[in-house]
Amino acid sequence: RKNPEQVGLARLITDEVTFAYMTDVYILPEYQGKGLGTWLLECVGETIDSWPELRRALLMTGNETGKLLYKKKLGMEPFPQGKNGLEVLSKTGRGSVLPN
Repeated sequence: RKNPEQVGLARLITDEVTFAYMTDVYILPEYQGKGLGTWLLECVGETIDSWPELRRALLMTGNETGKLLYKKKLGMEPFPQGKNGLEVLSKTGRGSVLPN
């Protein structure tokens, strides 16, 4: 088929070797609930698992359903602050839609 309709996306910021940050996972509302988001996360998981030098993959979410799916499909766990001396630091930019 030419020009298939895009119904979703998953976006990673990555060097494709040692680090990946998932910034977006989105499925159009009319296509949600059909397993496409799960399939998309499985594809992301296969991709990042194929990088033998990967040190860390990160994402941020406040969605409880998303947390369960990210754990199940990507093996994501909450980041333990201070473990091994590591902490995640953050600065809110002017374009943020989140409160400080």
